[in-house]
Amino acid sequence: MEKPLPVSLVVPVRPVVEKYLRRKLHLGHAQPFKLTKKGTIGRTLYHILRNPQQDRQYTETVATYAGSFAVSISSQMCWLNGCRHLTAQAIHDFNRQVEDMMEEEFHHELDVLAKHGVKFETKRQALTFMEGYGFTEDDVTLDALIKSYYRYRKAQQVAHGRVNSATDIPNCPAEMPLGMAA
Repeated sequence: MEKPLPVSLVVPVRPVVEKYLRRKLHLGHAQPFKLTKKGTIGRTLYHILRNPQQDRQYTETVATYAGSFAVSISSQMCWLNGCRHLTAQAIHDFNRQVEDMMEEEFHHELDVLAKHGVKFETKRQALTFMEGYGFTEDDVTLDALIKSYYRYRKAQQVAHGRVNSATDIPNCPAEMPLGMAA
């Protein structure tokens, strides 16, 4: 007898990832996320579930994830699209992708403030961001969030410096009048 296809699964996640996803996706406490190919979270999870990667190094790490993220998968998507492969590496990769999205959102918020000339204290904004998602120091430390922004800003400055130096190429010399040797 064939193993029944999953129509729901629970993805182990870090508590910070669980809180972020529940707020970002407007999910109630026990409400599952309906897997679709819409939005970054859905597409990411869709492709991770379709393309199983297995690396045993993640098994122990994933076992420590205390949160859970329930996902509802339609039987059509499960069967036709093969969304049924949840490996330790997939769990790890999904968590890392969501954490990256969370940091990018924080960086973007600070960039918007800076671009509009709003004076702000990075620490205060980090606390506000954490409060908005219900994060505690156990989920993500204030220091880690602030340091991620400083690393991001430094990378931006380095990249911007490279772009500027590439545009500092001198202009081509003016054409010489005919008959003059160069």
